[in-house]
Amino acid sequence: MAWQIDGMPSPDPQTCEAKIEDVWRSISMAEAKGVYAMAPKRCPACHGAVMLSGSYAEGSRQKFTHRKGHDGCPLLPARFKGTASPHPQALV
Repeated sequence: MAWQIDGMPSPDPQTCEAKIEDVWRSISMAEAKGVYAMAPKRCPACHGAVMLSGSYAEGSRQKFTHRKGHDGCPLLPARFKGTASPHPQALV
């Protein structure tokens, strides 16, 4: 699915953003569950708060889940209505 927000390329769904030293940075799921486990995390597309899920076993797939989904996030294919928009409770 190709989409953009404000001309930015679509983010990798295997990453999330974590607030590190007061700056939002794109990090891998492994970093999010390990090094930055206690940092606030948000969706790279809509900036809504996310939780991480998946197994800690080596080689397992990890993903994030929106704490509260909305129809404007293209990373929520079951809910996405076709127009990307920021989360109504976006983390800034």
